[in-house]
Amino acid sequence: MTNKFAHYEQNRRIVEIGIFLALFWGLGYAFLYVPNVEFILFIAFLSGLFLGWVRGVFVAFLGELVFSVANPMGSGLAYPPMLVSQLLGFILLASVGFGLRPVIRRIRHEKKILIFLFGAAGLLLTFIYDSLTSLAFPLASGFSGPQIWATYLSGLPFYGIHILSNTLIFAILGPVLVQFVTKKYPHYLAS
Repeated sequence: MTNKFAHYEQNRRIVEIGIFLALFWGLGYAFLYVPNVEFILFIAFLSGLFLGWVRGVFVAFLGELVFSVANPMGSGLAYPPMLVSQLLGFILLASVGFGLRPVIRRIRHEKKILIFLFGAAGLLLTFIYDSLTSLAFPLASGFSGPQIWATYLSGLPFYGIHILSNTLIFAILGPVLVQFVTKKYPHYLAS
């Protein structure tokens, strides 16, 4: 009987990876043509939070690799430093999601604190991600210091809208999902 349960558990863990990857790609491609609004950073964060570090990083890395390489707006293979910075950013997102798991577990019933925590995570992680990807081109191209800053600062309107939209996505959806998971699937946030 125990062997059957172990097989079920292994299959469940594989299916969860598939579900998160489907969410990643489905939402990624669905919002591809909506400027500055996307859900894939949030999905990468949630994969670390709910699936743990190994599976979360796997989802974030593979999700972004396929999304970037097979992007109809331009493949990430066209500029490898950008692809590397994107992948590093997504590994960071899943890692932070996993790192905040004990905190979120403790405060999962405190909605106002969750809203603040998720909003702050969305703001900070989107800023870091935008900085990584924006600096990949000028640094790899050998730009001088002033050129790097000029390139980086020219993207501020884009970063601002992207940061605002992700802050709202994290702050609104994060607490709702944590409370839903706590009620319906408590094993995801179990010790």
